[in-house]
Amino acid sequence: MTLRLLLDENISPFLTVRLTEMDVFAQAVAHIGLRGQPDRTVWAFAMRHEMAVVTTNADDFIDLLEDVELHPGLILLRESGLSREQQWARLEPVIRFVQSRTEPDYLVNRVIDILGPGRFLSLVIPELLP
Repeated sequence: MTLRLLLDENISPFLTVRLTEMDVFAQAVAHIGLRGQPDRTVWAFAMRHEMAVVTTNADDFIDLLEDVELHPGLILLRESGLSREQQWARLEPVIRFVQSRTEPDYLVNRVIDILGPGRFLSLVIPELLP
């Protein structure tokens, strides 16, 4: 199964090119008419199109997880204000990790919490939510 990602507006849309080079289907909210839309709208689009969301807006998207039993995944970049290169330095190892998993739907109901360059946690939802 091809990894499918939706980059929230706080993630550089230019990363879609690099992700495509890694055989990842990626779209940025800025390119699909969702710029400035509420997180709930972005989440609904991702759910409808079976795309994991990549965002720095951790708290709001974690709150949205409470309303669903099954979702395509969430990748949280905890640092904000990073350059495109800094975002990529944190996201690329996560993509390589997910692509190396043998489970075809590895990200389903999973949150990957990026803590810094090369540092991340992969959690299933019950481990994250109270």
